[in-house]
Parts: sequence; structure tokens; C-alpha cells
Amino acid sequence: MPRKPGVQPKPAPKLSETTKAAINAWERYVKKEEKLRKAAQKALAQELIADPDLPVAALANLPEVPWGIGTLRIICAEYKVPPRQPNKAKRDDDGE
Repeated sequence: MPRKPGVQPKPAPKLSETTKAAINAWERYVKKEEKLRKAAQKALAQELIADPDLPVAALANLPEVPWGIGTLRIICAEYKVPPRQPNKAKRDDDGE
């Protein structure tokens, strides 16, 4: 009985220069996007630090903010934003 031929090795595929360039451009974009995202998150954290009465939920509801409340809470933890204390009574300078 004749033997079946074995598995024939196939040559490794090679990417075209156009494909390599497209992948490299995408990788550069991803690195830039990460830096820009971190800068935007830091700016939001600074907004919250600057205004201790600003609720995180208020920022999350703004259409300009691309993150939800869960992500904003993670950002607050990362940038050490002090928690709001809305139940503390506010007093005037004269103590009333």
C-alpha cells in the first residue's frame, strides 16, 4: 500500500511594507492616545481637587466627559482626590 505524503511545511508569511507601515502608524497612535487620555484624566482629577464640593456624578453626567462614574472613581483613587463630605455644615467666617 502506498504511503500518504507527510505534512508539507509552508513558508512563513511575510507582511508587505504597506502593512508594516500601517501597523507601525497604529502603534504610534495608540501610544499617543494613552498619553492624551492620562492628561485628560489628570485634568479631571484637578477639577475635583480644586472644587471639593463638585460631585463626581456631576462630572460623569457631562456630555464632554467620556467616562462614567465608575471610571471617574478609579481616576479619583489614582490621583488621590479627597472624598467629598457633603453632610458637613458650612459656616461663615464669623462662625455662624
